[in-house]
Amino acid sequence: MKRNIILLMLDTVRAGDVYGNPRLHTLRSMMRHGTSYLNTVAPGTWTAPTHAALFMDSKVSGIKQASRDFFTNGSRKIDPWMVKTKFLEGSANTMAAKLSGHGYYSVLFSNNPFLTSYTNLATGFDKVYDIWKHSNAKYNKKAADRFGFVFEGGAKTRERMYRASYAVSRVIPKPLLDKVYIKLRLRLNNGVAEADGTHRLDRGAQDTNKAVAQYLKYNYNYTPQFIFINYIEAHENYPVPKGIVQDKWLYLSGMEEMTQETTKAFHDAYLRRIRYLDGKLGDTIKTLKSSGILDSATVIVTSDHGQLFGEHGMLYHAMPPYDGVAKIPLIAVNYENGKMVNDHEEVKTPVSLLSLHQSVLDLAAGRQERLNGNLRRNRRVFCEHTGISEGWDEQLLLLLKNKCSVADSIYKAKKRYNSKATAVYSGRFKLMHYLDGRKDELYDLQSDPGEENNIIGANRDKAHELLS
Repeated sequence: MKRNIILLMLDTVRAGDVYGNPRLHTLRSMMRHGTSYLNTVAPGTWTAPTHAALFMDSKVSGIKQASRDFFTNGSRKIDPWMVKTKFLEGSANTMAAKLSGHGYYSVLFSNNPFLTSYTNLATGFDKVYDIWKHSNAKYNKKAADRFGFVFEGGAKTRERMYRASYAVSRVIPKPLLDKVYIKLRLRLNNGVAEADGTHRLDRGAQDTNKAVAQYLKYNYNYTPQFIFINYIEAHENYPVPKGIVQDKWLYLSGMEEMTQETTKAFHDAYLRRIRYLDGKLGDTIKTLKSSGILDSATVIVTSDHGQLFGEHGMLYHAMPPYDGVAKIPLIAVNYENGKMVNDHEEVKTPVSLLSLHQSVLDLAAGRQERLNGNLRRNRRVFCEHTGISEGWDEQLLLLLKNKCSVADSIYKAKKRYNSKATAVYSGRFKLMHYLDGRKDELYDLQSDPGEENNIIGANRDKAHELLS
């Protein structure tokens, strides 16, 4: 009998906040029984590139749609929040499509507007539940309706908004424009947060679990299942005290001071979200077990990228691939007769999340009894930062930057962090290679896990070996 394959994608969760965290009871139980890959590296630094790479078993830079520059030359091809931008070809032979060839029925439950049928990242799935469309608007229907026209109208609506904003800016004195711009920017951020509940603890996990339960009760057809669930609880914005600004570009541009107290408030709220999500994962496992799915199954828990909370002077993700962004959890647990098989093991060598692609296919084809195989091979391990994800406001920044110092600072910050960089891992060493002419960095992660001591000067041969 073919094994069911369940992939639980915990969006925006970094490895260091899962491994060794005593308050994550569901995940700790899975770690005690399954295999934990302690040095797993995401292929990309934000949602779309990583999912595209995983589904296609390709480096991010090998996928044109997912690696193109989303912040360049005032591009008019980017929709607001990029929910309608295509990250794969519609005919892409994805992991889900390949599993269909092995007799699997594949289902996607997504709380992430990037991971959706709109963007082609759902290509190959037999059934798609775009839960984010209703879940993220339930807390404030009025606010959701107010901002919904931007989503529905796409790029043309955004361009009209920008032209109107620029027209207004021409009659506002320059000293006043900075204050007006910041006020309106924060108001927009807060309005979106109110509309989609991003300041609350639950960001859709409850609705996701209800949808999973309904599917298993009414639509499960007893064919081998590939179920992919994306939970977005760990994603910003966070349930922090009122008055704390959560616009990362105001911090990265120097408009807001990134104090230790502020980043700690972000990190503490993020950890509360992860603890909450851990409980919801326990509910997910119970639902899967009661349906019979876990009578013969492999459950995989991982993430698409991590998150930075002030390390290296950076915030959140879609940033250069330091370990806070690049290192993610990966736990694989095998189930028989509804119970976890005791395969306890910890793999410390670096592995790429991309290795999961072929290993899942090996499971589906019966070439592997358990999840191991390619994840243990010494493959090259990369994390590629192909640019920032926040390109939606570039046109407005270009229009305002010569009139508004805040817009100018944000534009320069976005341009600076939009440069490409690749992290290359081998054993204890990591090379940070920049493609914009900045000097490369080499770290010994065994003695320097915080990546604070660049040792490239005394280890040029090692750096060249990794670069090659």
